[in-house]
Amino acid sequence: MASQGLNWNVALVGECMVSRPFAVHDDAESMRVINMLRGADLTYAHLEMNFAHQSELEYPGRGDWLGSFMMADPQIARDLRWAGVDIMSHAQNHSMDFGPAGMLATLKHCREAGIAIAGTGADLEAAREPQYLETKQGRVAIVSTSSGNKPNEWASLGKGGYAGRPGINPLRAGFKYMLTQEAAEQMRAIALSLDVLREADGSTMGTGLKAGEFSFQMPGDQSTRGSNVFIPGDKFEIQSFCHKGDLEGNLRSIDEARKMADFVVVAHHFNIADGKRREKVPMFAREFAHAAIDAGADVYIAHGWHWTLGIEVYKGKPIIYGTGNFFAQSEFIQRVPYDSYESWGHDMNRLPTLNPADHPLHPGLDKHNENWWTSALMALEMKGGKFVRMNLHPVEMGRTAREGTITRRTGQGEHKLTEGRPLISSGETAQRTLDRIARLSKNFGTEVSVEDGIGVIRF
Repeated sequence: MASQGLNWNVALVGECMVSRPFAVHDDAESMRVINMLRGADLTYAHLEMNFAHQSELEYPGRGDWLGSFMMADPQIARDLRWAGVDIMSHAQNHSMDFGPAGMLATLKHCREAGIAIAGTGADLEAAREPQYLETKQGRVAIVSTSSGNKPNEWASLGKGGYAGRPGINPLRAGFKYMLTQEAAEQMRAIALSLDVLREADGSTMGTGLKAGEFSFQMPGDQSTRGSNVFIPGDKFEIQSFCHKGDLEGNLRSIDEARKMADFVVVAHHFNIADGKRREKVPMFAREFAHAAIDAGADVYIAHGWHWTLGIEVYKGKPIIYGTGNFFAQSEFIQRVPYDSYESWGHDMNRLPTLNPADHPLHPGLDKHNENWWTSALMALEMKGGKFVRMNLHPVEMGRTAREGTITRRTGQGEHKLTEGRPLISSGETAQRTLDRIARLSKNFGTEVSVEDGIGVIRF
């Protein structure tokens, strides 16, 4: 059978920064969310965490990093499966927080729990290949990729007698910065004065620059081709695009998945933007989303900013540019490494007295951001191989939307901690979540109506 003749009910949820076992919560309010996940033919979530026992780890894989080092109890993988999660994406900017040992342990614990997880692996072939799941409705495939990782986190292939590098399945993004003619001349003059001007030179090494383009060869960037490429034009604009080789490699995996499965999910994690993270979807993400659908994906789903973004319907299929968070529990990570305390400005002479309850240690929590604490559980309905409807059930993780009042608190310290577990939201919090998704989706020509407290998209 092929997906063209099948009916599917699919549940999609966002970034699981989940660090606390949660299957203990079996009250009616908690089970509303769980039953939606369990009741679908297929449930997808993005894993923004790693799972390992302390004995499975060696040392943290990062240095100066203004982010959380994501590691939690492997029991949580079993709780996710208990909740109904079938498939997960793992290619993300935290996949290598604890190096290959942490990444491989995460895959082991998720697969032992019965979750099909994709996007990382022992080498590039393993990280890029689709992962498959057998269901009563048919065979499912997931391809997971990430943009914005550091080069040492990209998986590679074996060559020259060396094994391939463990890591994430990369989809690198390139950027060009268009300047007005006057500004371009000023920038070029500055680069000449600093002796850091780099232009197309036709050398064997090659700069990767085309005629008219230039960049700054900064002192810390002299062994690379650099990332700042300026082009003269008639306006100021940041232009992003997918790395050609990575794009082609991922599309081959999607094509394989199309041929080998009845339903294909493509997950794309990106923590970078065309400028600051706001509401505009970056060009490279739209390029990949359309290409993924063209190659055979049934759903493209993206995450990385911890915000909900717009939803596009392309060739009758959903493109979800930003899921937002589904669990927000980074503050409850039990073991925080040396590097994190140093990065967040703690007095390292006091290291023996510092502990995970100290603040700050994690991003996104210095001031209230309603996008961090609200999102939606997305329920897709396909009939006869065609999507007919998407329901958006608003969820919150323990705070009201507008004021950020904590409604579910954990702990008794001066720095108040939000529980971070998803429950169905209501009232103003639910309305603001749905209004945001509707407003941003309208940019793609997608209409979201609100019916009985649920957002509805009809295909």
